[in-house]
Amino acid sequence: MKSRLILVILISLLGATLTYGQFRIGVRGGINSSRLTTNNVITTGDYIITYPDYAMLGFHAGLISRIQLFSFFIQPEFLYTVTRNNINIYDLKSANPGEEIAIMQKLNRIDIPVMTGFKFKFLRLEAGPVATFLISDDCDLKRITNYDLQLKKATLGYQAGIGLDVGKMSLDVKYEGSLSKFGSGIRVGGNILAFDSRLNQVIVSLGLFF
Repeated sequence: MKSRLILVILISLLGATLTYGQFRIGVRGGINSSRLTTNNVITTGDYIITYPDYAMLGFHAGLISRIQLFSFFIQPEFLYTVTRNNINIYDLKSANPGEEIAIMQKLNRIDIPVMTGFKFKFLRLEAGPVATFLISDDCDLKRITNYDLQLKKATLGYQAGIGLDVGKMSLDVKYEGSLSKFGSGIRVGGNILAFDSRLNQVIVSLGLFF
């Protein structure tokens, strides 16, 4: 009963915003600094696999829309995003087992953030959920170790940040965190070694409304 009431309120709010509010649509692009983290180290007997504690740059581009009612706004976005991170591999059977082999992993994904917040003249405060759908994973881990990363095709996260509007231009700086696991483990032969990996980002975007 409570869920239905909340749904009715949200639909009514969206309907009122669409009816009486201002609707705008545009394009958006920018850079993102992402870091993939895990809570443990993967040891298989042949290799040790870790994620380094630093971020790498990627980019995003897509569409942005905004529905505004007085100072309140809803801002859905549809973005193609590329994130990059390194994976460190230590070959325990090599002559130098303590020497790391750094390989890059590139993730191609579709991000759908839905930001809500309040606008005070040209300044905005915003937060909301983001749904991520993995398109492809480009990584040399399997070529080197013959192991497969078990990445989820769809994950849920959150974004929060500030925005600045100048005419038709919109600048946003946001932080993105994970609400669900990005990866669940590594397949080694017929077994899966479980671990919890999550992706965090700092996002800087520039949008242009039509």
